[in-house]
Amino acid sequence: MKRTLVLVVDRDDDFGVKGGVETPAVGLEAVSRAARMLGVADPEDSDLNTIYAAIKIYNEMKAEDKHVEVALICGDTKVGHKSDMMIADELEAVIKTVRPDRAVLVSDGAEDEYVYPIITSRLKVDSVKKVYVKQAPGFESAFYALTKIMRDNDKRKRLLAPIGIILMAITIILMIPVFISYRDTGNLSHIYNATGIFTSFAIGAIVFLYAYRVGDLMSNFVRRTLSKIKSGDPTVIFALVAAALVMIGIALGVFAAIEPGLQRGHRIIIFFSNSLWVMVFAYICNDFGKFIERYMEKKDISLGFMVGTLMIFSVAFVLQGALDILAVVFDYNIIVTEMIIIEFAIGFAFAAAAGMTQISYKRFLNSRKAAELSDALE
Repeated sequence: MKRTLVLVVDRDDDFGVKGGVETPAVGLEAVSRAARMLGVADPEDSDLNTIYAAIKIYNEMKAEDKHVEVALICGDTKVGHKSDMMIADELEAVIKTVRPDRAVLVSDGAEDEYVYPIITSRLKVDSVKKVYVKQAPGFESAFYALTKIMRDNDKRKRLLAPIGIILMAITIILMIPVFISYRDTGNLSHIYNATGIFTSFAIGAIVFLYAYRVGDLMSNFVRRTLSKIKSGDPTVIFALVAAALVMIGIALGVFAAIEPGLQRGHRIIIFFSNSLWVMVFAYICNDFGKFIERYMEKKDISLGFMVGTLMIFSVAFVLQGALDILAVVFDYNIIVTEMIIIEFAIGFAFAAAAGMTQISYKRFLNSRKAAELSDALE
């Protein structure tokens, strides 16, 4: 008599993540235990309907005196090639254990196009049973599925983040002619008439921020910052100074760039020229706070801070030289060639110093390890 395998596939591993189920689960007892564990953890999960449908099919076939077994296999939370490889590995383990001749695939119909080829490449599938929730037909079904997605971090990001990005990108493209018309005419009616465009951009931004729970992240950041302030952590001061410098840099760049009579290319050059060095010192200030924190905790001098500081100065001088070249090309400012050459030379010198510092520090560590090893051998 041919042996039939009733197979349940959970591609995103809800059974493992939520219920703590170890898979593959083979046999009625193991599958029933997996259903109970997920049911206790999340009674609204649609995978519960799928696994109970598989148990029902197993019992029906067993009552018909058919040679049948039931099994559950899972993938990974990072749905994709990693998840599918895990499904393939677990399926092969089940096939070795059960040795079925054919299979009945039970699913919720959501990702059959991904799972079905994996199963059929290793086992003959005679039937596919798709399970739907009866309590949520039509509009209720869509609403139920949507609310479930909103509670799942990964699914919410995959669904909502692209929608928010696309909506913002489209509205930004539509904003360009509006601002050009306002710039050419100075008539605010162009801005007033584009209220729908600005509203759409706001909606897209809200959807994107909700997808990544930016509100929760900001709340956690504020809570951690307040906790550090109460504990007297000095890194908070450096972070606040760095944030203030960033805002000052942006303000200096904007105020310089909005001067009347300037061309668009000149405004861009002026903005970056006026904000560049303030931003550099903001980065160094924030990094210095982290350096002090590490030294206080581990009594260790961070190589990353020293090399990073040298590299940020290197990049800053090279960028300053590039901005000066653009100023000359766009006829905005006359800068002597010697000054540009000096800026690039200083930038490359800082880069060389960063590389030499890193090499010297590694040699020092290697020599110290060799000395400690020789002392231990003696």
